[in-house]
Parts: sequence; structure tokens; C-alpha cells
Amino acid sequence: MEYENNNPSIINEGNGSLSNQSSHDYSVNEYSDSESVGNESLIGLLEDLTNIDDEDISPLLASSKINVSQSVQDFGKINEDDIDGAQEHQLPIGNGPKKSAIAPFLEHKYKKDLVLVLLMFTFMIMGSLVYTLFIPNVFLNYVRINFPEEKDIQTKATYYKSFSDSIPYISMFCFGALGGVLSDKFGRKLMFYYGSIVIILDMVSCYITIRTNNLYYYYVAHSIAGTYNVALAAVYSYIADISEEHAVPYLYSLIGVSLGLGIVLGPVISVVSTIHETPQQQQQLSMTSLYIACGLVASTLFIIPFLKESLTIAKENNKIRVTKSSSNPFKLIKLIFSANGYVAFVILLFTSISYTEQDVFSTYYYHNELVYNWDSNDNSFYMGGVGILMIIWSLILIPLLLKRYSERKLISVGFLIGAITHVSFGFAYNQWIWIASGVVGAFVPNVLYLLQSVISRATPPEIKGSILTGSRAIGSLAGFLGSLAASNLYREFTSGNTIYFPGAAYLINSVILFSTFIASLIIWKKYKNPNPLIRKNVKKKIAIIKKSTSLTNISFNVDPIIN
Repeated sequence: MEYENNNPSIINEGNGSLSNQSSHDYSVNEYSDSESVGNESLIGLLEDLTNIDDEDISPLLASSKINVSQSVQDFGKINEDDIDGAQEHQLPIGNGPKKSAIAPFLEHKYKKDLVLVLLMFTFMIMGSLVYTLFIPNVFLNYVRINFPEEKDIQTKATYYKSFSDSIPYISMFCFGALGGVLSDKFGRKLMFYYGSIVIILDMVSCYITIRTNNLYYYYVAHSIAGTYNVALAAVYSYIADISEEHAVPYLYSLIGVSLGLGIVLGPVISVVSTIHETPQQQQQLSMTSLYIACGLVASTLFIIPFLKESLTIAKENNKIRVTKSSSNPFKLIKLIFSANGYVAFVILLFTSISYTEQDVFSTYYYHNELVYNWDSNDNSFYMGGVGILMIIWSLILIPLLLKRYSERKLISVGFLIGAITHVSFGFAYNQWIWIASGVVGAFVPNVLYLLQSVISRATPPEIKGSILTGSRAIGSLAGFLGSLAASNLYREFTSGNTIYFPGAAYLINSVILFSTFIASLIIWKKYKNPNPLIRKNVKKKIAIIKKSTSLTNISFNVDPIIN
């Protein structure tokens, strides 16, 4: 009999081609009960199949011509290769779904390269965080030396620091997209080298600034160093290049583990570096943290040579075709926004969280010092605790949740949690409220990796680096505005010129996060997931169909219809 699918074919909007034009043949032979099955049972089977959530297997029903001529038991082995086979450039993923949440890592074909790239990322983050914790003291020291009569040293230091927080995002916005094009053309390792070198030069400029008491050296180098984010974007591209498509969300969560390790070990290193100092020495600006930070980042230069170039691996596995594309990064970004509305809206979600995360990153150190009288060690221990929770979320909880819920649902939940925790940050006049908010909010950074996963899986492999880096470049513009707004709001509401409300920026951003939560639900409703994963609920439905059905020598066709 003929079964006609009335859903429109899924089009790969990245390149305008049909997701899948090949036919898949399945036969239905007797495999369990000896009783024959009539038309009613067959209709029931088809109804069960079509009742599976659109988000789960609609690409299979919409884009494939299916001839059922195998056993239903074989259909029960359906995996992400069937669901995500609509993508043209995909590594084979083997039979059946993975057994555990960490299986994509344990069974990875290029496990050594995966471990090395995550290790490199961890050292880069550790060094950057030790450096980040060191920077507020640089500005406090500068104000004490140059403005000895200044009563509100912290407000003055916040003013100078606001420039260093915001300007690097502008350079990333202007030049980051070009890094993505170079990454697609010459490889990800080039971006890794670039990122490490510019951070080291940034640290050297900070040393010169301290010795000369001149901020301009630091401002110039730090502004250029904002483009080191191309290296972080290249990490996402590298993992996507060497990994099976269905495993990308799980493996991207490991980036969160690396970030968590960096957040834990970075502050610990910062605290340990000052333990040997006397109280008199601690009143002065110690350079130990700066030296350690520089050493951690420099160590990545010894890891990168041992990495295989991921573009080479992807080409060997026929995952990337050699195509001609524009070398103009902004033209590529414009193309993806005009050709693929789904990716464009997801990038806008990424932009929103890039804006709102700046309030905590830009002001938490001064906020906690002012409101709770925390010193640098207290802030370091707090950040270390948040890092441990991020590791738990990224290594254990997120992979488990991904087995049952889509990335898109977890993203929306993350925005909602972010909105709630920002409200509590805003009114956290007690340090325990702040700490509790940080405990709950440790989930939110995972939204960044899940959004990158959605963008990566919906983007053609040939321009993946350009789009992922381009999305970070757009996010950098939002980061610039968010950092500037947060610093100015904090300074305004703690200066005494208006009402005293240190958490004003957090409360305002909670409104933006809640609005983004609503927007994400609208986007998910408007656009079906082009690359869903088979999750537990789908496997159960298939198992029920297998157990309750016995078919003999029946076939049907599903022909794609393009509206």
C-alpha cells in the first residue's frame, strides 16, 4: 500500500539543498508472533509512528522515501544516523543509541585529540581567570598611587576598569569574524596559537603598565587581546570536526567541565600564590599571580603541536567538502541571517545571554567587596565553589538531561533560571543569598554551550568555523554594551548621587533574561528542530511498537513533498 507524507521536506537552509534525497529500504518480515496481522494493526502501527513527537523524528518522515521491506526489529535499531541523516556531511555513528551519557567521550574515535584540546582549553581558561582576578587590584593600586586623596577609591577604580572590560569586545566584533574565515581556510590550530600568543602579550603589557604606572600600555594590548575569543570559538569547531553529529551536544558539555576546572583551579592558584606573603606585602600589589597566569597560558603552546588538524580529519572522513565561499566574514554572517531564520534567531538568543552575563563578570568583585567586605581570597573561594558546581552540571547532569530532553528545552530552562537568580542577586544584601544564587545559577553558563551546539548542528560543515566565530563576534558586541551598562549602573547606584542599590544592574538584566525565555519558547514553536536526537521517550515508543506488532511481507512508500 502507499502511504503519503503530507509534511513539507526539510530543507538544509544553510546551503538551500534537500536534507536527504536518498531512499532507505526497510523490509517487514515475521519476527515474533506466529499470528498474522490485519489492516487494522498496520494502521495502528502507522498511527503510532506518526504520533512520535515531530521534534524527535520529523526529519525522517519529512525528507525520506521509505520502503518498508525489512523487519520491524531492524527498525527498532533506528539511531541518529537515520534521524540526522538529512545532513550531507556526517561521520557514521554505528548501530543503536549510546549506552550512557559519557559514551560519546569514551567511545570517541579521536579521543587523544579530544582530551588534548580540552586540556589546552582548561589551561587557557585557568590562566585567564588568574589574570582576571589580578586585574581589579591593578586598578585599585593605580588609583591609590595617582589619587592619594581620593575617598571613594573603589568607584574610581571601577571607572577605569570599565574601559578594559568593554573595549576588547569591540575588537572581537570587528575582527573576530575574519578569524572564523581563516579558521575554515587554514585550520583551527592557527587560531589556538593566535589566542595563546595575544593573551601572553596582554599580560606582558599589564606588567609594563604596573612598572611604569601608565594604563595606556595595558589598554592598547588588552583591546587587541579581545580577539583571543577566536581561539575559544575554534575549540567548538574542532570538536564538531572530529565528532559524530549526534555526540556534539554531549561533547560540548565537556567544554563546560574544562571551564569549571579553570574556575576552580584558577582562584585556588591565585590564593595559594599569596599565602607566603606577609600582611605588609599583601597591602602592596604582588606580581606572583601575573607570573603564574602567564605560565599557564604559555603551557598551551606546548600542547597545540600534538593536536591533529581537525579539518584534515573531517576531510578524511568525507565530512567536509571543498567548496568556494566568500572570504568576507560579514558577508557570510549576513548570508546565514538571510538564508536560515532558525540559526539567526538562535544567534540572537546567544547575543542576549552574552549581554546579560556581563553584569556579574564585570562587577561581582567590587560588589562583594563593598556589600560583604570580601577580600580577593573570599572572591576566589566563591568562584572556585561555582566552578565545582559547573563541573557537576557539565559532566554529570547535563549529559543525563540530554538523554531525555532536547537542547532547546534545556536552553529555555536556563534562561528562566538566569532570570530568577538575577533577581536574587539584585536583592542579595546578605552574603548567603548571594552564595545560594550562585549555586543555582551555576547551571546558566551551560546555556552558552548548548546554544553553540544548536548553531553548530544546524550549520553546513564547510562554514562552521565562520558561523560559530561570527556568532561569538556578534555576542562580543552585546558583551561590550552589557559590560559598559553594568559598570556604569554599578557606579551610579553606589556613588551616592542617587539611591543606594548595588544590585541595580542584576535586577534590570533579570527582565531581559525573562523576555529572552519567552522569546525562546516562541522560536522553538515556530521552527521545528532540524537536527533532533533520539531520546528515551522515542526509544520507548519504538519498543512498544516492536513488542505489540507482527507484520509479514508488507511494504509502503513515503514520498517527499516540497511545498
